Amino acid sequence: MTAYLYRMPVGIAGAISRPQDLTTEPVILNAANTFSFYGLAGKDSADGKFIPLVASDPATVITGLYVRPYPTTSTPDLVRQVGNTSNFSGDVMKRGYMTVNIGSTAVNLTKGAPVYVRNANPTAASPLGAILGAAITDETVVLPNATFTGAGDATGNAEIAYNI
Repeated sequence: MTAYLYRMPVGIAGAISRPQDLTTEPVILNAANTFSFYGLAGKDSADGKFIPLVASDPATVITGLYVRPYPTTSTPDLVRQVGNTSNFSGDVMKRGYMTVNIGSTAVNLTKGAPVYVRNANPTAASPLGAILGAAITDETVVLPNATFTGAGDATGNAEIAYNI
């Protein structure tokens, strides 16, 4: 059992935080090109699947954010179950509020601050498509029509408004 003495966590990355204000669409995910985390920005491929960003993708190719289903297993576990030759379904948020993880403390974010997406120099903890709270020269783009709704928590979870 965990006691919260000061503040509860903001949420779980990739989870819809306000279900009354959103538009999500079902998509087919490419089992051979999977997302490493929920809550990452993605794009549509030429064959109609929702896939992760690649290096140097501009913000104009982003079509939504990968939604964490509930209940869920992790994407790598799902790929192990269905195999990497069998594509599977998922959801993409086109409009709404989502909890994301920026990879570092989010307590200093302010309401209305721009949302940045990593599009170069990925790391294991911050892959391409990761949401960040600050610009990094030549590594991020601004996510159009997205802002932070306020301060997040010390573990990096924060809420964003996207296409609202």
